[in-house]
Amino acid sequence: MSRVGKWLRRALFAGLGALVVAVGLLVWFGAWHYPAIGLAGIPKEGYRQAMDIAVRGMTKSDGLTFEDWDFMKFRQVERGGEAYAWGAARCRAADGATAFYWVYLEWSKKRGQWLRNYSLELAAPDDEIYFTRTFPGQFARARLALGKILGQLASHIREARAFAANPSGLQTPGL
Repeated sequence: MSRVGKWLRRALFAGLGALVVAVGLLVWFGAWHYPAIGLAGIPKEGYRQAMDIAVRGMTKSDGLTFEDWDFMKFRQVERGGEAYAWGAARCRAADGATAFYWVYLEWSKKRGQWLRNYSLELAAPDDEIYFTRTFPGQFARARLALGKILGQLASHIREARAFAANPSGLQTPGL
């Protein structure tokens, strides 16, 4: 085998290795690190505090200002130790419009703490495109969906960086 072929193969393996490491870091961040940010030490009964901390961090990273909860629910499973908290938060956008944010937390029996499960802005302005029949077409919708997923990942990273810079920044005064 020639020298060029040998170096090309090494470069290809190095690139694939870097890709595998990058994907692994994204999976670790999304599945283990991000869901727990700022929620350690809050007991199961402190779901209101956990919801408040979670929504403040999430909305701030999306450029929204949390105002109040429209509703919040808590359910503890009879057997198994799991618990769930969910709700809709009323927020104010930079332009003064009202926005709503869905927050869903789970109590992790394994980790003994609250974890973010699923959260997003409800009825975001660009969601309407999914319900338009003829425009923009399936590939453009798929591209838009991928862009939204990557945008949500970027929002999570911004929230994690803000928390790392100021760990008490997500805490709510008076709680």
